Amino acid sequence: MHTVTPSPTPARQRLLAAAARVFARDGLSGATTRAIAREAKVNEVTLFRQFGTKERLLDAVVREHFGPDAPGETRNVKSLPGNLRKDLTAHARHYAELLQHNLPLIRAMIGEIHHHADHEQQVYRAIFRPLRAALIARLEAAVAAGTLTRQISPTILADLFAGMIFTGVLSRASAHVRREYPANDYLAAAVDLVLRGAAKVSVA
Repeated sequence: MHTVTPSPTPARQRLLAAAARVFARDGLSGATTRAIAREAKVNEVTLFRQFGTKERLLDAVVREHFGPDAPGETRNVKSLPGNLRKDLTAHARHYAELLQHNLPLIRAMIGEIHHHADHEQQVYRAIFRPLRAALIARLEAAVAAGTLTRQISPTILADLFAGMIFTGVLSRASAHVRREYPANDYLAAAVDLVLRGAAKVSVA
């Protein structure tokens, strides 16, 4: 019986995966193209041929993990049914999973973002932009429908909500923090605070 040998992962994908690991491990400044190429088991010339510079490689890593084509990104709050509580709960769970999956890389970027030029800051903002835009659009639709009050900006509300989720994920990621409640209870409370705090009418 003939055994089919699986084709090797293309160099570009290996470089993206390796770069995410090296950036998370060594930081944005500490990561070198040589270390990334070595991690990906390709030569450095291949890295430069594929991406040109370390900065462009970082940009590609962020798009791969957090951009419109990232896994799970197609199921965002804009495409969900009309129940606002269910929409926000689905968004919260997806956002929390995205953060948990990429937490080492996010921590590396947060730790160094104030020491880098505009390019790195733009890349950092791009981490949160796709889901944030979808959430703002959903909240704007709720305001237009009369479900949420117009007195609170949907943009501010979206950032408050995202901040609660982000804080919850960070606190639970520490091995030294005692977990006093389940993660789902925390997310449900965050949704409830947003809905009750900004509700114009009773929200089911």
